Amino acid sequence: MFYLFSLLMIVLGLGGLLIHFFKDKNKNRSLGLLNVHKHSLSEAASQDDASHVETIMIKSSRLISIASLLDKNVLLKMLTVVTLGGILFLLSISGVLQVSMNVLLICLLILSVAVIILPDMVKKRIIGKRLKSISNDLPFIIDMMAVCIQSGMTVEKSMRYISDNTKHVNKDIARILERVMLKTEVSGINAALEQLYQEMASNEVRMFCTTLQQSINFGSSIYKVLIALGKEMRDIQLLDMEEKVASLSAKMTMPMIGFIMFPLLAIIVGPGLIGMMALWGS
Repeated sequence: MFYLFSLLMIVLGLGGLLIHFFKDKNKNRSLGLLNVHKHSLSEAASQDDASHVETIMIKSSRLISIASLLDKNVLLKMLTVVTLGGILFLLSISGVLQVSMNVLLICLLILSVAVIILPDMVKKRIIGKRLKSISNDLPFIIDMMAVCIQSGMTVEKSMRYISDNTKHVNKDIARILERVMLKTEVSGINAALEQLYQEMASNEVRMFCTTLQQSINFGSSIYKVLIALGKEMRDIQLLDMEEKVASLSAKMTMPMIGFIMFPLLAIIVGPGLIGMMALWGS
């Protein structure tokens, strides 16, 4: 059984290497036919492989980059499973793990499922938490921008200043503003805000982009608009918190029934049932 499984591991490893080899061969052939520069192709490939939000988060989180790489690369998944499976078999042969071959096969199956499923789940969960953190910290960033603009800075300079000095507050927001400034240098502030609006799936960020665009286009006072926007975002967050608090009573119904009502019934009815059973037994 061990030799059969070892042969299966070798076949899987060689199969993954052959798939990777033919995939690279076809890719190189396509590149030769299209005659496109290497840098532009790698940028296009990265845009196809990851979403815009994921691309921003990958640069500021090593865990997201590892999870994204493992999720997108099938060969890496196969090599990970083969490597960990080989380690398990070596530990079993050396006597460190005293388990049967069937248990090892089950462990390898569980490991394969985990390598396939967990990277995408971890990536989505971390990205969701970071988007929530961006939404929570954005009103503070908006107040800072309002103060910078009130002191005489332009919108572009205030964004540059905030992106350079708020990495300790929220490095994701600093990264987003840095991308906006790079886009601004090429296409202007309106195009940069429009791109940010399309990239970020956050209502607060989209409100921020829309407000700035309207203020720039129609010439209204940006300081007053930003102060009102920060207050509106805090009101929305407060309403969201109040909604969660109001829903706690409904969510606590089942735990209260399970941990309070049943023990209370056992305490009240238990002695009577015990007495009745003793009476019937006699």
